[in-house]
Amino acid sequence: MRSPAVPHRPPPAPPPDPDLLDEWVAAGLIDAEQADHIRAYERGQVGPRPGLTTSTTPATTPATTPAASTGPSLVVEALGYLGGVIMLVGAGILVGLYWTDVPVALRLVLVGAAALALLAGGTAVPDRLGDAAGRLRAVLWALAVAAAGGFFGILTADVLDRHDESSLIVVGTCTALVGGILWWLRRTWLQQLAFLLPLVMAAQGLAFTITGDLDNPWGGTFTWVVGVAWIALAWAGRLDPRTTGMAFGALAAIFGALGVDSQVGIAIGLATAVAVVALALAERSLPLLAVAAFGMLRTAPRAATEWFPGPLSAAVALMVTGALLIVAAIHVARHRAGGEPQPLRPPRRP
Repeated sequence: MRSPAVPHRPPPAPPPDPDLLDEWVAAGLIDAEQADHIRAYERGQVGPRPGLTTSTTPATTPATTPAASTGPSLVVEALGYLGGVIMLVGAGILVGLYWTDVPVALRLVLVGAAALALLAGGTAVPDRLGDAAGRLRAVLWALAVAAAGGFFGILTADVLDRHDESSLIVVGTCTALVGGILWWLRRTWLQQLAFLLPLVMAAQGLAFTITGDLDNPWGGTFTWVVGVAWIALAWAGRLDPRTTGMAFGALAAIFGALGVDSQVGIAIGLATAVAVVALALAERSLPLLAVAAFGMLRTAPRAATEWFPGPLSAAVALMVTGALLIVAAIHVARHRAGGEPQPLRPPRRP
């Protein structure tokens, strides 16, 4: 007599690693009683369950493996950069040979066509290339903003016949408009930089228009105002990426303060650097701290030589400043992820 068929039952699923459960208990995620319940429950389960996997690496098909997707995208990206460099070199040679003989209308057509070609090239980059597409598009669009600046420069100088520094208002404002539109479409750090620089140019032109002279503190003051406004907008989340926005604004503010060649400029520059240090500590941002260190490096020696009576006190002030920056760097490095300090060594498993 044949015995009834017994259905095959897969072996019980192994319980979680006891070391892992003990680590969860030690971290306060669960208590010891919950850990015992988890062990008992997992020992009673049989076979694989939907939604769970024991594989440590996701399965990939040959068509979607990183090697298959990264290789062509890197080649396309490299060729795009190389093509852009060759195009700029050829344009430079052409300008050096024939630019003075080219009519103004043709100059505008050539530079405008270059800007449109770079813009169209960035738009035409296929998104399937992944991160490489984003980088290539950002570079091409930044070059398009630069070409647009050249177009507006020719228009202002050769058509509107404005050759003084006040023409920077027209060139900077129009170029910033182009950069702002491209940043709105693709909010990368490179588009943000291409948006900020023309605004600084326009601020310089505005200062010259008001005072009629470049040898005055207003150019640096207006640049400082643009930088501080940029920091505030980025901090409020109005300018993406947020961290690079605050870093770029801080750089503009520091350079603006350095342009004010007076005791007031030294005070503004030092106060700006200290404020950026405080912001870096609050945001736990190493890029911001690097900008603050640059500001301290440029403003602290000026303040030490101007405000302290002798070289000894100046040296001590600089040493104290450097020590404080080191402490701030260690603090930011240990607290970058979330609100908890990051250990200098990986934790031991119990």
